[in-house]
Amino acid sequence: MSNQSPTNAVPSEPNAGRMLMRIIRRYPGRLSLTGGLVVAENALELLYPLAAGIAIDAVISGDLAMALAMVAVIFGLWVIGAVREAVDSRVYAGIYANLAGDVIDAERRGGIAATTTIVHTNLTRQFVDFFEVQVPVFATALVSILGSVIMLLILNTKIGLVALALMVLSAVLARRYMRISECIAEYLHDRQETEPQTVTSGSKTRVERHFRVLAGRRVQLSDMEASAYLFVGFVAASLFGALFWMLTGQDGVTGGTLYVLMSYIWTFALNLDRMPEHLQALGKVRDLGRRIDTGT
Repeated sequence: MSNQSPTNAVPSEPNAGRMLMRIIRRYPGRLSLTGGLVVAENALELLYPLAAGIAIDAVISGDLAMALAMVAVIFGLWVIGAVREAVDSRVYAGIYANLAGDVIDAERRGGIAATTTIVHTNLTRQFVDFFEVQVPVFATALVSILGSVIMLLILNTKIGLVALALMVLSAVLARRYMRISECIAEYLHDRQETEPQTVTSGSKTRVERHFRVLAGRRVQLSDMEASAYLFVGFVAASLFGALFWMLTGQDGVTGGTLYVLMSYIWTFALNLDRMPEHLQALGKVRDLGRRIDTGT
């Protein structure tokens, strides 16, 4: 038997990482601009609780200049966010237009069925949406979680260590959550690719079964999210309980200090609460990257 590969073999399977690198190499300037705005926005968002706490103590002590300086820092967060939103929409609309054209051209040359190409073009929109919408939010969540733990360690070592332990536990569980999400995404995309044929030529029983199966998988994702949210509730309650237990009756605790610590705990919990959605999106885009080939 010959060991030679078939002439039509694909040298390497498309994947999300390779596709992302293609986009980065093709649009380095645009992506650097959007990435820089995300970094600046994350930095200011991380400083917000500290600025608010300083402003509270400044107002109580009668230091109006310091309080107003903190207001300027807070307003800067919204200014950068507005600029990023305007820039992102322009950058990623252009990227999608070019990427969709590449996908259609590559699949025409590869003899892919038109119905499958239409599905892949729609999936390409989801792939670009991930980098426009989910990546900045995902990056913000990671920075906020890590930054909150670091700030808690600096401001109060004991509560910071509790937060660090809970973050490590969350990371372990997130890895398993990610694997399951990716398996479900792969199954849903398999179904989505065959959906045009099922709808146009399948029997009524086959069509109903197709959509029942899709509904069942989406319910499974919803149940996973519900379990994750319950875990986040446990994390938040543990951190707030530990904070109140440690600080109750302690000398030298000001209103500003308590506000800063509570804000960083809330920031940690709130961004951890968003991770199930981000992990599902990441699992989805990893599978999309294996299906879509731009031919470039």
